[in-house]
Amino acid sequence: MAVPELYKTAWVDCPNCAIGKGCKVYPDRPQPCREFMCGWLMAPYMGAELKPERCHVVFFQPDADTIVANCDPRAPNAWRAPHVMEMLHVLARTFAQRIVLVRVENRYWRILEDTVVPITS
Repeated sequence: MAVPELYKTAWVDCPNCAIGKGCKVYPDRPQPCREFMCGWLMAPYMGAELKPERCHVVFFQPDADTIVANCDPRAPNAWRAPHVMEMLHVLARTFAQRIVLVRVENRYWRILEDTVVPITS
């Protein structure tokens, strides 16, 4: 995720991340890092295969009405993997009142209970 306070763009390793250990500045991390809630951490029903570093997709809820699966542009088809796609459809069925989206850079798809709809601008 992007962190403007750190001049960090999305999908670029954070300079404060010690790989395999965590944040080196955790007590002093910027507010966006404090507020970010990763769907994988928040949803106990998401298995180990959906951990972002494994599936290359970060699930999050930017507002009360939307769930976003932000896909690593270095693995732009990662969201199409069967276990990720299955979770996307589960989310669309379970949270039918919310919009479920996939994002790969500036491209979006809406996930419905049983289909995927590309969003064009």
